[in-house]
Amino acid sequence: MRWIPAIVAVTLLLSHPAWGQTPAPAPSVKVETRAIPGRDVKQVNAQGIIEAPPHVVRAVIADLERYPAFMPYVKESRVVSREASGDVLNYQRLSFGLPFVQDRHYVIRITERAYRDAERPGWAFVWHLEEGLPPGAKSDAVRVSVNNGYWDLRPVANAERTTDVRYCVFTDPAGSLPKWMVGLANTEGIPQLFAAVSTAAASPRYAVPPPPSEGGAVAERPSLAECGEPLSRP
Repeated sequence: MRWIPAIVAVTLLLSHPAWGQTPAPAPSVKVETRAIPGRDVKQVNAQGIIEAPPHVVRAVIADLERYPAFMPYVKESRVVSREASGDVLNYQRLSFGLPFVQDRHYVIRITERAYRDAERPGWAFVWHLEEGLPPGAKSDAVRVSVNNGYWDLRPVANAERTTDVRYCVFTDPAGSLPKWMVGLANTEGIPQLFAAVSTAAASPRYAVPPPPSEGGAVAERPSLAECGEPLSRP
């Protein structure tokens, strides 16, 4: 996610449909939490089915600069750089519209992986918090202290227009945001994130051909370890 992330779960205290679109049927989402030693916040894992092909859901997740149009509470999302490795540095600013709750912002490094599952393509987006903020980022927001996670978009057997979506996020919003509020967002708000992605995926904007084949190469799917405590804290 976080991603979520949009990627991060703290964006999901409330919900709204994707702007200018009719909400798609909300997918059923299973959400679980996992304690991280020494942390007040928990890792969150979610799984749900979105009625769109994996390459369409991939196009939604990859459309970083349009996140403010459909991802809840993403006020700003811009690509800082695209590296030769394919990694993307993405700046996001989240605004909650709640009294006395400051905006949050951060830069994450996003790595996309393509793989084949049962001879059909799947994709994963893994992200980790980067140090610092880009030029032009305003100082009136709180920088998130931890934000790691992933989206894993798996094909479903015998259902070409369906995606098995796995989402994981481990984030600490820092500042004075109450931990109970973060927990509520994690357990009750994640389904709203899935609903936003599902609604966006129903838009003709994302009915695009799948990316070029990776020639049968198999990348590793993301693991829970990649969605946990960072090796060093910024």
